[in-house]
Amino acid sequence: MKHPVVIVCAGGGGVGKTTASAAFALALAKSGYRALIVSIDPARRLADAMGVELGTQARELSLDSGNGQLFGLMPDPEDALRTFVEFLFAEEPEALARLLDNRLYRALEAAVPGIHEVATISLTWRAITEHEVDAVVIDTAPSRNAVDFITYPKRLAKLLGGRAVGWMAAIGKRTSVVPQEDKMGRVEQLLVRALGPVARDVAGLFSEMARVRKRFILLNEHTSDLLLRPETRYYPVASPTAAARDDVDYLIKKLAKLDIAPRALILNSAFVPERGWVDVLEESGETTPAIDDVLSTLNDERSTRNRAASRITEAFSKRYPILPQLRLPFVESVEPRSIVHTLSQSFDIAALLQR
Repeated sequence: MKHPVVIVCAGGGGVGKTTASAAFALALAKSGYRALIVSIDPARRLADAMGVELGTQARELSLDSGNGQLFGLMPDPEDALRTFVEFLFAEEPEALARLLDNRLYRALEAAVPGIHEVATISLTWRAITEHEVDAVVIDTAPSRNAVDFITYPKRLAKLLGGRAVGWMAAIGKRTSVVPQEDKMGRVEQLLVRALGPVARDVAGLFSEMARVRKRFILLNEHTSDLLLRPETRYYPVASPTAAARDDVDYLIKKLAKLDIAPRALILNSAFVPERGWVDVLEESGETTPAIDDVLSTLNDERSTRNRAASRITEAFSKRYPILPQLRLPFVESVEPRSIVHTLSQSFDIAALLQR
């Protein structure tokens, strides 16, 4: 299977990352790609940005123009793991039923950090294969730790491929009804006694996971490869604020530790476009004092926004002189979907994918 183009957008909260990610995906679709936009943001902002309902099954989204296709995937944190497990155990219905009844699994489903990210990225691979997607845009959570999920699949594959899983699965077979300590080694006996009443749940969980271990490892290797291939493109997203600037600095340092260099910086609200209707009013000669006050206020606001944006872009240029900047305009609209469609026009896909 040919690997799709993979684009990961990461940034702090409030910088317009989800909107930029959606606009990027839309631009890809308009350029002829079969694109998939995926959000692992628990806040579920992507549905608002696209103006549609999204869930754990990728669904096709409408395009106003272009000859490609766009699909959206936004698993709910409350059922992402359940959907993934059902997919993983599709050929093991009885094992699935036992797993879902396992008390330890139910605790993991609700409490373990990173579970939502792992499940979502794995469901992304399913969507890629089901819809023959050739471009994927991943909208990460709005956090400085947003890129931590990159290493989760590889770490899980290593964990599930280790001897401990087989060992715990073997204990599970001997504790499926009542603990059979006479058939256990000394270490196994100590472990069962130390765990007490939950020993059966722990061993049972590993026993069921051992049934699909090969499939799980293969799936995690695929998703890990998607995220860590040299061709995967990472784009920090910022807005004209000092906090956003600091978040980008932090993310770039974290990516560097993974030997990942971002392809470009996406800067939202980097400038305020000329307002044609303002020029018409100013040149009409028939304005009122009230309209003049409004026009003056709008011009002052535009100048202030542009100065703030210039300071940030200059700061980034000094910090990262060889990092290209994609400067997106400030869009005056209250409808998120309209903003996404407007911003999509700023993405020169051919030029971006050549970098």
